[in-house]
Amino acid sequence: MTSQPRYKVNQRVKERKKANLGVSRIITKKNLDAIYKYKNGRHFTIVGEPKLKEDKLKRKSWLYPLIEDGKERIEWKMQGMLQPIEGEKE
Repeated sequence: MTSQPRYKVNQRVKERKKANLGVSRIITKKNLDAIYKYKNGRHFTIVGEPKLKEDKLKRKSWLYPLIEDGKERIEWKMQGMLQPIEGEKE
């Protein structure tokens, strides 16, 4: 049985923070650029109905079509990668 999707069309969401598992990595210029570029997280607007996707192990997850603020290209992200923005109406 699959759970219902959490988010609705036209709702504003943000990308959740990446997990920090204490793994030490070599700091390179490329890594530093990525850290500064996505430090505050990216904000999106859901533009369509979510789709249910099943992987090879028969696990199901919701995929949402999103548009990042200031851009026009649609990105697809899983429900676990998103968080609602606090302080905004749904």
